[in-house]
Amino acid sequence: MDVLCIGEALIDFVSRERGKTLISAAQYTAATGGAPANVAAGLAKLGRDARMVATVGDDTFGRKIAHDLAEVGVDCAFRYDAEHFTTLAFVKQGTGGDRDFEFASGAHDYLLPEQVQAGDVQSAQVLHFGSISFRSAVSRETTLKAIHLAREAGVVCSCDPNWRADLWEDANAGRSAMLEAVGHADILKISDADLVFLCPECAEEEEDFSEALGKIGFQGRLAAVTLGPAGAWYRAGDRMGKVSAPRILVVVETTGSGDAFAATLLDSLMTHGLDIASIPDDTLRTLVQRACAAGALTATGYGAIPSLPTPEDIDAMLRMVGTNEGSGGGNGDDV
Repeated sequence: MDVLCIGEALIDFVSRERGKTLISAAQYTAATGGAPANVAAGLAKLGRDARMVATVGDDTFGRKIAHDLAEVGVDCAFRYDAEHFTTLAFVKQGTGGDRDFEFASGAHDYLLPEQVQAGDVQSAQVLHFGSISFRSAVSRETTLKAIHLAREAGVVCSCDPNWRADLWEDANAGRSAMLEAVGHADILKISDADLVFLCPECAEEEEDFSEALGKIGFQGRLAAVTLGPAGAWYRAGDRMGKVSAPRILVVVETTGSGDAFAATLLDSLMTHGLDIASIPDDTLRTLVQRACAAGALTATGYGAIPSLPTPEDIDAMLRMVGTNEGSGGGNGDDV
Protein backbone atom coordinates (compact mmCIF):
# COMPACT_ATOMS: atom_id res chain seq x y z
CA MET A 1 0.00 0.00 0.00
CA ASP A 2 1.19 3.52 -0.80
CA VAL A 3 -0.98 5.70 1.45
CA LEU A 4 -3.39 4.99 4.29
CA CYS A 5 -5.84 7.87 4.77
CA ILE A 6 -7.88 8.13 7.95
CA GLY A 7 -10.64 10.51 8.97
CA GLU A 8 -13.86 11.99 7.69
CA ALA A 9 -15.75 10.76 4.64
CA LEU A 10 -18.96 12.68 4.03
CA ILE A 11 -21.33 14.12 1.45
CA ASP A 12 -20.83 17.70 0.27
CA PHE A 13 -23.96 19.46 -0.95
CA VAL A 14 -22.35 22.18 -3.04
CA SER A 15 -24.51 25.15 -3.99
CA ARG A 16 -24.53 25.79 -7.73
CA GLU A 17 -25.64 29.39 -7.23
CA ARG A 18 -22.78 31.75 -6.55
CA GLY A 19 -23.32 34.53 -4.10
CA LYS A 20 -26.52 33.04 -2.66
CA THR A 21 -26.84 32.04 0.96
CA LEU A 22 -27.82 28.55 2.02
CA ILE A 23 -31.22 30.03 2.78
CA SER A 24 -31.81 31.35 -0.73
CA ALA A 25 -29.93 28.72 -2.79
CA ALA A 26 -32.11 26.03 -4.35
CA GLN A 27 -29.72 24.02 -6.52
CA TYR A 28 -27.04 21.74 -5.11
CA THR A 29 -24.67 19.05 -6.34
CA ALA A 30 -24.27 16.09 -3.97
CA ALA A 31 -20.67 14.89 -4.01
CA THR A 32 -18.57 12.53 -1.94
CA GLY A 33 -16.07 14.52 0.08
CA GLY A 34 -14.16 14.95 3.30
CA ALA A 35 -10.53 16.01 3.06
CA PRO A 36 -8.86 12.62 3.76
CA ALA A 37 -11.30 10.88 1.40
CA ASN A 38 -10.53 13.41 -1.32
CA VAL A 39 -6.80 12.85 -0.83
CA ALA A 40 -7.30 9.08 -1.11
CA ALA A 41 -9.28 9.58 -4.32
CA GLY A 42 -6.67 11.98 -5.69
CA LEU A 43 -3.91 9.46 -5.07
CA ALA A 44 -5.91 6.65 -6.66
CA LYS A 45 -6.52 8.75 -9.76
CA LEU A 46 -2.77 9.33 -9.92
CA GLY A 47 -2.21 5.56 -9.96
CA ARG A 48 -1.40 5.05 -6.30
CA ASP A 49 -2.62 2.28 -3.98
CA ALA A 50 -4.71 4.19 -1.43
CA ARG A 51 -6.89 2.91 1.40
CA MET A 52 -9.44 4.99 3.30
CA VAL A 53 -10.41 4.21 6.91
CA ALA A 54 -13.63 5.95 7.94
CA THR A 55 -16.99 5.59 9.65
CA VAL A 56 -20.10 6.40 7.63
CA GLY A 57 -23.77 5.86 8.31
CA ASP A 58 -25.51 2.62 7.46
CA ASP A 59 -27.56 4.53 4.92
CA THR A 60 -27.71 5.43 1.25
CA PHE A 61 -25.21 8.26 1.57
CA GLY A 62 -22.69 6.00 3.31
CA ARG A 63 -23.01 3.51 0.49
CA LYS A 64 -22.70 6.31 -2.08
CA ILE A 65 -19.39 7.35 -0.54
CA ALA A 66 -18.09 3.77 -0.72
CA HIS A 67 -19.28 3.48 -4.33
CA ASP A 68 -17.74 6.76 -5.46
CA LEU A 69 -14.37 6.05 -3.85
CA ALA A 70 -14.26 2.48 -5.15
CA GLU A 71 -15.08 3.77 -8.64
CA VAL A 72 -11.79 5.67 -8.73
CA GLY A 73 -9.81 2.81 -7.17
CA VAL A 74 -9.76 3.56 -3.44
CA ASP A 75 -9.79 0.56 -1.10
CA CYS A 76 -12.50 1.46 1.43
CA ALA A 77 -12.14 0.13 4.98
CA PHE A 78 -15.45 1.48 6.28
CA ARG A 79 -17.53 0.86 9.35
CA TYR A 80 -21.23 1.36 8.69
CA ASP A 81 -22.75 2.89 11.82
CA ALA A 82 -26.42 2.06 12.28
CA GLU A 83 -26.85 4.63 15.06
CA HIS A 84 -25.50 7.75 13.32
CA PHE A 85 -26.36 9.20 9.93
CA THR A 86 -23.62 9.94 7.39
CA THR A 87 -22.19 13.41 7.96
CA LEU A 88 -23.42 16.03 5.50
CA ALA A 89 -21.74 19.32 4.62
CA PHE A 90 -23.58 22.17 2.92
CA VAL A 91 -21.25 24.38 0.92
CA LYS A 92 -22.09 27.99 0.05
CA GLN A 93 -20.18 29.55 -2.83
CA GLY A 94 -19.06 33.14 -2.81
CA THR A 95 -18.92 35.13 -6.02
CA GLY A 96 -15.20 34.34 -6.44
CA GLY A 97 -15.54 30.59 -5.87
CA ASP A 98 -14.68 30.88 -2.17
CA ARG A 99 -16.67 28.69 0.19
CA ASP A 100 -18.37 28.56 3.55
CA PHE A 101 -19.54 25.36 5.25
CA GLU A 102 -22.39 24.26 7.48
CA PHE A 103 -22.46 20.68 8.77
CA ALA A 104 -25.02 18.12 9.81
CA SER A 105 -22.50 16.22 11.88
CA GLY A 106 -22.90 12.47 12.19
CA ALA A 107 -21.02 9.22 11.77
CA HIS A 108 -17.58 10.70 11.07
CA ASP A 109 -17.18 11.44 14.81
CA TYR A 110 -17.41 7.71 15.61
CA LEU A 111 -14.19 6.39 14.12
CA LEU A 112 -13.26 3.51 16.45
CA PRO A 113 -9.78 2.28 17.46
CA GLU A 114 -10.52 -1.25 16.28
CA GLN A 115 -10.87 0.11 12.75
CA VAL A 116 -7.11 0.75 12.66
CA GLN A 117 -5.16 -2.42 11.96
CA ALA A 118 -1.45 -2.45 12.75
CA GLY A 119 -0.65 -4.36 9.57
CA ASP A 120 -2.37 -1.75 7.42
CA VAL A 121 -0.41 1.11 8.95
CA GLN A 122 2.89 -0.78 8.84
CA SER A 123 2.46 -1.69 5.18
CA ALA A 124 1.92 1.92 4.07
CA GLN A 125 4.54 4.39 2.91
CA VAL A 126 2.49 7.31 4.23
CA LEU A 127 -0.24 7.81 6.84
CA HIS A 128 -2.38 10.83 5.94
CA PHE A 129 -4.78 12.50 8.37
CA GLY A 130 -6.43 15.84 9.05
CA SER A 131 -7.58 17.64 12.17
CA ILE A 132 -11.34 17.04 12.06
CA SER A 133 -10.80 13.50 13.34
CA PHE A 134 -9.45 15.09 16.54
CA ARG A 135 -12.88 16.60 17.24
CA SER A 136 -14.46 13.79 19.26
CA ALA A 137 -12.71 11.80 21.99
CA VAL A 138 -13.07 8.43 20.27
CA SER A 139 -11.99 9.57 16.80
CA ARG A 140 -9.04 11.42 18.36
CA GLU A 141 -8.02 8.21 20.16
CA THR A 142 -8.28 6.31 16.89
CA THR A 143 -6.23 8.82 14.94
CA LEU A 144 -3.54 8.89 17.63
CA LYS A 145 -3.41 5.09 17.58
CA ALA A 146 -2.73 5.18 13.83
CA ILE A 147 -0.05 7.87 14.30
CA HIS A 148 1.63 5.87 17.09
CA LEU A 149 1.72 2.75 14.91
CA ALA A 150 3.12 4.80 12.03
CA ARG A 151 5.88 6.23 14.22
CA GLU A 152 6.85 2.78 15.46
CA ALA A 153 7.03 1.46 11.90
CA GLY A 154 8.87 4.44 10.39
CA VAL A 155 5.87 5.39 8.24
CA VAL A 156 5.82 9.03 7.12
CA CYS A 157 2.99 11.07 8.66
CA SER A 158 1.23 13.61 6.43
CA CYS A 159 -1.23 16.15 7.82
CA ASP A 160 -3.65 18.69 6.36
CA PRO A 161 -5.37 20.60 9.20
CA ASN A 162 -8.62 22.34 8.31
CA TRP A 163 -10.51 24.98 10.27
CA ARG A 164 -14.27 24.53 9.91
CA ALA A 165 -15.94 26.97 12.29
CA ASP A 166 -19.33 25.26 12.13
CA LEU A 167 -17.86 22.07 13.62
CA TRP A 168 -16.59 23.75 16.79
CA GLU A 169 -18.54 25.52 19.52
CA ASP A 170 -15.24 26.86 20.84
CA ALA A 171 -12.62 28.23 18.44
CA ASN A 172 -9.85 27.60 20.96
CA ALA A 173 -10.76 23.91 21.14
CA GLY A 174 -10.62 23.74 17.36
CA ARG A 175 -7.27 25.51 17.32
CA SER A 176 -5.90 23.09 19.94
CA ALA A 177 -7.00 20.10 17.88
CA MET A 178 -5.34 21.50 14.77
CA LEU A 179 -2.12 22.22 16.66
CA GLU A 180 -2.10 18.69 18.03
CA ALA A 181 -2.45 17.29 14.52
CA VAL A 182 0.32 19.54 13.17
CA GLY A 183 2.67 18.39 15.92
CA HIS A 184 2.60 14.84 14.54
CA ALA A 185 3.34 15.77 10.91
CA ASP A 186 6.43 14.96 8.88
CA ILE A 187 4.77 16.54 5.83
CA LEU A 188 2.37 19.42 6.34
CA LYS A 189 0.01 20.97 3.82
CA ILE A 190 -1.83 23.99 5.20
CA SER A 191 -3.64 26.96 3.69
CA ASP A 192 -2.43 30.47 4.45
CA ALA A 193 -5.77 31.24 6.11
CA ASP A 194 -5.52 28.21 8.39
CA LEU A 195 -1.91 29.05 9.25
CA VAL A 196 -2.94 32.56 10.32
CA PHE A 197 -5.86 31.09 12.29
CA LEU A 198 -3.40 28.91 14.20
CA CYS A 199 -0.98 31.79 14.72
CA PRO A 200 -3.18 34.92 15.09
CA GLU A 201 -0.23 37.11 16.03
CA CYS A 202 1.54 36.24 12.76
CA ALA A 203 1.11 38.56 9.79
CA GLU A 204 -0.26 37.01 6.62
CA GLU A 205 2.99 37.63 4.77
CA GLU A 206 5.23 35.04 3.12
CA GLU A 207 8.34 36.23 4.93
CA ASP A 208 6.57 35.37 8.20
CA PHE A 209 5.45 31.85 7.24
CA SER A 210 8.63 30.17 8.48
CA GLU A 211 8.31 31.87 11.86
CA ALA A 212 4.63 30.92 12.01
CA LEU A 213 5.44 27.26 11.36
CA GLY A 214 7.79 27.32 14.31
CA LYS A 215 5.18 28.93 16.53
CA ILE A 216 2.58 26.28 15.70
CA GLY A 217 5.01 23.49 16.54
CA PHE A 218 5.83 22.08 13.12
CA GLN A 219 9.15 20.25 13.21
CA GLY A 220 8.75 18.00 10.18
CA ARG A 221 10.55 17.59 6.88
CA LEU A 222 8.39 19.61 4.46
CA ALA A 223 5.67 22.22 4.83
CA ALA A 224 3.64 23.63 1.95
CA VAL A 225 1.43 26.68 2.51
CA THR A 226 -1.19 26.99 -0.21
CA LEU A 227 -2.05 30.53 -1.31
CA GLY A 228 -5.08 29.93 -3.54
CA PRO A 229 -4.65 31.49 -6.99
CA ALA A 230 -1.27 32.91 -5.90
CA GLY A 231 0.28 29.43 -5.76
CA ALA A 232 2.18 27.95 -2.81
CA TRP A 233 5.08 28.67 -0.48
CA TYR A 234 7.16 25.80 0.84
CA ARG A 235 9.95 25.01 3.26
CA ALA A 236 12.10 21.88 3.50
CA GLY A 237 14.72 22.26 6.19
CA ASP A 238 16.56 25.50 5.43
CA ARG A 239 15.26 25.62 1.85
CA MET A 240 12.33 27.89 1.07
CA GLY A 241 10.59 28.95 -2.12
CA LYS A 242 7.38 30.02 -3.77
CA VAL A 243 5.75 28.84 -6.98
CA SER A 244 2.84 30.33 -8.88
CA ALA A 245 -0.35 28.53 -9.81
CA PRO A 246 -1.61 28.21 -13.38
CA ARG A 247 -4.24 30.80 -14.11
CA ILE A 248 -7.77 29.42 -14.41
CA LEU A 249 -10.04 31.61 -16.53
CA VAL A 250 -13.27 30.19 -15.08
CA VAL A 251 -13.27 28.95 -11.50
CA VAL A 252 -16.32 26.73 -11.07
CA GLU A 253 -15.77 25.94 -7.38
CA THR A 254 -12.74 25.22 -5.25
CA THR A 255 -13.86 22.26 -3.12
CA GLY A 256 -11.05 19.71 -3.08
CA SER A 257 -8.37 21.93 -4.63
CA GLY A 258 -6.22 21.76 -1.51
CA ASP A 259 -6.75 18.00 -1.33
CA ALA A 260 -5.63 17.64 -4.95
CA PHE A 261 -2.51 19.63 -4.06
CA ALA A 262 -1.81 17.33 -1.09
CA ALA A 263 -2.39 14.13 -3.09
CA THR A 264 -0.18 15.25 -5.97
CA LEU A 265 2.61 16.38 -3.68
CA LEU A 266 2.58 13.04 -1.83
CA ASP A 267 2.54 11.15 -5.13
CA SER A 268 5.58 13.03 -6.38
CA LEU A 269 7.45 12.68 -3.10
CA MET A 270 6.88 8.92 -3.12
CA THR A 271 8.40 8.83 -6.60
CA HIS A 272 11.54 10.14 -4.89
CA GLY A 273 11.33 7.64 -2.07
CA LEU A 274 10.10 10.29 0.39
CA ASP A 275 13.74 11.28 0.84
CA ILE A 276 13.02 14.99 0.89
CA ALA A 277 16.48 16.08 2.02
CA SER A 278 18.08 14.54 -1.08
CA ILE A 279 15.68 16.09 -3.61
CA PRO A 280 17.54 18.85 -5.55
CA ASP A 281 16.23 22.39 -5.17
CA ASP A 282 14.98 22.67 -8.75
CA THR A 283 13.21 19.31 -8.53
CA LEU A 284 11.54 20.21 -5.24
CA ARG A 285 10.25 23.39 -6.83
CA THR A 286 8.94 21.34 -9.75
CA LEU A 287 7.05 19.02 -7.40
CA VAL A 288 5.30 21.93 -5.72
CA GLN A 289 4.50 23.47 -9.12
CA ARG A 290 2.92 20.19 -10.16
CA ALA A 291 0.80 20.14 -7.00
CA CYS A 292 -0.36 23.71 -7.76
CA ALA A 293 -1.44 22.63 -11.23
CA ALA A 294 -3.49 19.78 -9.74
CA GLY A 295 -5.21 22.17 -7.35
CA ALA A 296 -6.03 24.57 -10.17
CA LEU A 297 -7.51 21.82 -12.32
CA THR A 298 -9.78 20.70 -9.49
CA ALA A 299 -11.36 24.16 -9.37
CA THR A 300 -12.70 23.74 -12.92
CA GLY A 301 -15.64 21.47 -12.02
CA TYR A 302 -18.31 20.76 -9.40
CA GLY A 303 -17.42 18.32 -6.65
CA ALA A 304 -13.92 17.31 -5.70
CA ILE A 305 -13.61 13.71 -6.88
CA PRO A 306 -14.88 14.10 -10.47
CA SER A 307 -12.53 17.10 -10.87
CA LEU A 308 -9.41 15.51 -9.35
CA PRO A 309 -6.83 15.20 -12.15
CA THR A 310 -4.99 12.27 -13.66
CA PRO A 311 -1.25 12.49 -14.39
CA GLU A 312 -2.10 13.18 -18.03
CA ASP A 313 -4.36 16.07 -17.02
CA ILE A 314 -1.58 17.64 -14.98
CA ASP A 315 1.00 17.17 -17.75
CA ALA A 316 -1.36 18.80 -20.25
CA MET A 317 -1.97 21.74 -17.91
CA LEU A 318 1.75 22.30 -17.39
CA ARG A 319 2.42 22.13 -21.14
CA MET A 320 -0.40 24.58 -21.79
CA VAL A 321 1.07 27.18 -19.44
CA GLY A 322 4.54 26.66 -20.87
CA THR A 323 5.98 24.54 -18.07
CA ASN A 324 6.37 20.91 -19.03
CA GLU A 325 7.43 19.48 -15.69
CA GLY A 326 7.30 15.85 -16.78
CA SER A 327 5.32 13.06 -15.21
CA GLY A 328 5.25 12.69 -11.44
CA GLY A 329 2.54 10.08 -11.34
CA GLY A 330 2.32 6.81 -9.52
CA ASN A 331 3.88 4.91 -12.42
CA GLY A 332 7.34 5.62 -11.01
CA ASP A 333 8.57 7.93 -13.76
CA ASP A 334 11.10 10.51 -12.66
CA VAL A 335 9.98 14.08 -12.14
